[in-house]
Formats: sequence, structure tokens, C-alpha cells
Amino acid sequence: MSETYDASEQNVLADVFAYMLRQPTKDGGHKRAANVKRPWWEDDEHEAAIFSHLSAWKHGVKEDPDSGSHPLVHLSWRGLAIAFQETYGQKDPALMEMFKKGTRLG
Repeated sequence: MSETYDASEQNVLADVFAYMLRQPTKDGGHKRAANVKRPWWEDDEHEAAIFSHLSAWKHGVKEDPDSGSHPLVHLSWRGLAIAFQETYGQKDPALMEMFKKGTRLG
């Protein structure tokens, strides 16, 4: 490995992943607005959905029919939702000081 590591790669990675996560996030928002989904932070169906998206991918699906994103992006989104719930509880992050708009994360 002769190239010099560029730490800005971390920001590029975070930006790319945030971009990818927006599609399933918006899809969930549309479903929430239609009152067919609970808030993600209290939803207890994330684990089952992980396996559903994994199965879709294993069966050759490359694009979720609702969001247009890859099923593994949905799987990742659901994994992050579980990690949030297990770390912070089933609380609305908009009401948590550390996640309020304008608070710098990381």
C-alpha cells in the first residue's frame, strides 16, 4: 500500500451512506404520513424486516418496489434503527438533547 491515507474519505463515506439511506427513510415517511407505519423509534418489527430484505436480496431482488433502493440498504436502515433502540431506548430522538437540530454529532 503506497498511497497516503486521506482522512476526508471518512466524510465521503458518511455522505454516501447518508445519501443511500435517504430513499428508505423517505419511503417510511410516506408510509407514516399515510398512517400505515409506527414511528421508527418505537417500531418493533425491524428485526423481521431485516430478514425479509435479506431474503429478497438472496432471491435476486436488486431494487425495493416501494423506495427503489437496494434491499440491503433497507436491511442496513433497519439494523441502525435496532441499534438506536437498544442504545437509547424507544424514545423520540427529536426530543433528545443530543439529537436536536443544530447539535453537532461526532
